[in-house]
Amino acid sequence: MVDYQPPAPALQEQDLKGKVAIVTGASKGIGRAISLSLATRGCSILGTYSSPQSAHIFDTLSSTVRNLYAATKSKPPTMRGEAADITSLSSVDTLLTALDYHFSGVQPSILVFNASHNTRPRVGSASEDDINDSLTGNLHWPIMLMEKLVQQGLFTPNSRVVVISSDRVRDPSPGSGLFNATRTAMESLVRSWAVELPHSFPGTTVNAVSVGLTDTPGLRAFPAEAVQALKEQRLPKVKVVEGGRMGQAEDVADVVGFLVSEKSRWVTGSVIAANGGAEWVGGSS
Repeated sequence: MVDYQPPAPALQEQDLKGKVAIVTGASKGIGRAISLSLATRGCSILGTYSSPQSAHIFDTLSSTVRNLYAATKSKPPTMRGEAADITSLSSVDTLLTALDYHFSGVQPSILVFNASHNTRPRVGSASEDDINDSLTGNLHWPIMLMEKLVQQGLFTPNSRVVVISSDRVRDPSPGSGLFNATRTAMESLVRSWAVELPHSFPGTTVNAVSVGLTDTPGLRAFPAEAVQALKEQRLPKVKVVEGGRMGQAEDVADVVGFLVSEKSRWVTGSVIAANGGAEWVGGSS
């Protein structure tokens, strides 16, 4: 496991065939891995990305899925991408319009809140944009999307909602205050939604996944010295591998894959740690 590398994409059991998933931030990193995992199980995807310039990245993902199904001469799930900047509330309606256009008459069964606005100003240095974009993208936008999906009755019974959260909520570092505040609020909403959604959509579950240090394009965008400092701080905390290792996007996608399955029917209102034991939810690591 120390030298773990994600396997090449392959079709899986088609247990999600006929279902539709909305995955925010679907073109890169964890969102891409989640979308690919669900699609190889037969699930159609409406994936978002931050700007039209990222459309070609999602197109590459769609092509990968089509090729996998073509090899078995079976019909692939529908893959549709939509530019939806979470720091702009108008993009909620853009997403819902795309859902109606591409999947008319079909209700989504899976919603994965993966996209986030990640800025790291230390206290006393946050700009008004830092604050507004963090609160809008990480909290206001997902609340508004959920409100409209419920108001319009767009979920199916036994739906699955998953929020991608972070270990930083439980292990803060300088500059993480804005991000942590919004992720903590989303974890609180998970518990509330878990209580309320089944009244309208019986059997529906809502959970969060707390992600540890994971090798993603977002992490790689940080300065090399900052990434090295994070590794030195966090990798020794990993329990499942002596000496630790970086998480992979697929590590997280596999946990999400369980939570969106029928097998997770008795798990709701929970925060599941996908971090190799680096940070324990509700206890000390």
